Amino acid sequence: MLNFASPYSGASKMTDTDDIESQVANKIRTAILHGRLPPTAKLTEDIVAEALDVGRARVRSALQRLAVEGLVEIKRNRGAFVASPSPLETKAIFDARRVVERATTEIVTRTIMTSQVNMLKFNLGQWEREWMHGQRQKTIAGISSFHMLLATMAHNRPLALALERLVLQTSLILGLYATNTTFSSAAVEYNSLLGFIDEGRSLAAAKAMDRCLYVIEQELDMRPVAIREVNLQSVFRPL
Repeated sequence: MLNFASPYSGASKMTDTDDIESQVANKIRTAILHGRLPPTAKLTEDIVAEALDVGRARVRSALQRLAVEGLVEIKRNRGAFVASPSPLETKAIFDARRVVERATTEIVTRTIMTSQVNMLKFNLGQWEREWMHGQRQKTIAGISSFHMLLATMAHNRPLALALERLVLQTSLILGLYATNTTFSSAAVEYNSLLGFIDEGRSLAAAKAMDRCLYVIEQELDMRPVAIREVNLQSVFRPL
């Protein structure tokens, strides 16, 4: 699984003994999660290959893998682009998340320990502060981390893996459509969610998770956006 808690670590030399395509795909996923690769950004194969010091064929295979996951769009005669979910796709993703996260939230609320509640509170406070300081990309990564942290506490790997893809797709949605009120409106709901989890009220917590996701979805501005240009060498430069 992708490590949602750690920042993008940049490019590193890959060896023939590694699963190079998986590494390339994971670096692109992480760059998407942390906002370094925004939706609609063009992923030119030779530039990505040079930046990551791998063969172009490896990059092409990694991009095809990410296209299957819904993170990349491959357009005939135009190349690969970071995906930009449509309004219809956005609705489907949030509907799926509500199904999965109602289940994970109920499970966690019945079994969670005080130390885990404190971890969730710390994570929530962190992304709230980042939003207040105008750190949009870090806020998107932080809220993604919150949801994955909660899901892993359910100790149900199939649910966590299903959610991972949905969370990554949601990070694209937020990068495209989030407004100035998206996260501020949701903060109250997230604090209510943690209150119910702390009290062990599993059904109330599941309903609160629903509200968190509904508020975020309702505060999106779904108007079309222009294709974004990015410096791929800079994106994959070691930090």
